[in-house]
Amino acid sequence: MEIVLEVKNLSTSFATEAGRVQVLNGVNFKVPKGKTVGIVGESGCGKSVTSLSIMRLLPKPSGQVDSGEVIFKDRDLLKLPISDMYQIRGKKVSMIFQEPLTALNPVHKIGKQLGEVFELHFPKMSQQEVWDESVRILKEVGIPEAERRMSEYPHQLSGGMRQRVVIAIALACKPELLFADEPTTALDVTIQAQILKLMKNLQEDIGMSIIFITHDLGVIAQLCDEVVVMYAGKVVERGPVELIFDSPKHPYTKGLLASIPRLDHPRKQTLATIEGMVPDVFNFPSGCRFHTRCPYKIEKCTEAVPPEEWIDGIREVSCIRYKEI
Repeated sequence: MEIVLEVKNLSTSFATEAGRVQVLNGVNFKVPKGKTVGIVGESGCGKSVTSLSIMRLLPKPSGQVDSGEVIFKDRDLLKLPISDMYQIRGKKVSMIFQEPLTALNPVHKIGKQLGEVFELHFPKMSQQEVWDESVRILKEVGIPEAERRMSEYPHQLSGGMRQRVVIAIALACKPELLFADEPTTALDVTIQAQILKLMKNLQEDIGMSIIFITHDLGVIAQLCDEVVVMYAGKVVERGPVELIFDSPKHPYTKGLLASIPRLDHPRKQTLATIEGMVPDVFNFPSGCRFHTRCPYKIEKCTEAVPPEEWIDGIREVSCIRYKEI
């Protein structure tokens, strides 16, 4: 199986008034060609920071990648000159941001913002070709009256329309890898279903790989082939979606799945929860970072960081008691 992206031991930190704090610690995962990998976890676990680190879009000067490799087609993105990253971003690797109103410029028309992608990466295209391609991609993502939308501003579109425009911009150059950072969070359920179907169809058409970042396990089950479960800046479990959903081996993954409402449960039953809170980045616990909330913890959990172990030959878990879960 061809691997499009491989992340090795990625660690990222931010400068704060209280000193530099490490937000990501040794993140590892792979993205196969034409597949969708989901990154899931609670707010603050490091999902979005992972994508921004890979894309080299961390806020400067506070954010920095401390160590690791990000191998995209045999090239380490972290070591490339910034001029090369300008050529890769948007053309080879694209990103759909979480909130379209902040991703789109409010003072420029849709046509101008979409056309800039073609002008940057295909400078030999004529203005008419840029216009035609922009209209085509808007139609492809399901926007009605695409020619008229080209002359409108972001505030004149609905939330679903704006998100489709952001997707159109990300897919304009037919990238090989797409980051989707909670692209459906602000949308209602019907629009969310349309967007997910659209992404799946486009993936099949152009064969791109997708990294889908979300806290919604239902979306992971529907869209993804593999899942990466993150907690407090570390990967705690990763592998095929079906295997991890059927038999989770990390207590955190098990807790997340248990908290999903189910139709076969009695009515008005209290939902399962994970006790406690995600630890503060300034004060991560020693040993396993989940031990302060883990019902399976033993003294050894507080002393040593659990190694990442391969089990079943196809998935990885970071827990010393995974055989008992």
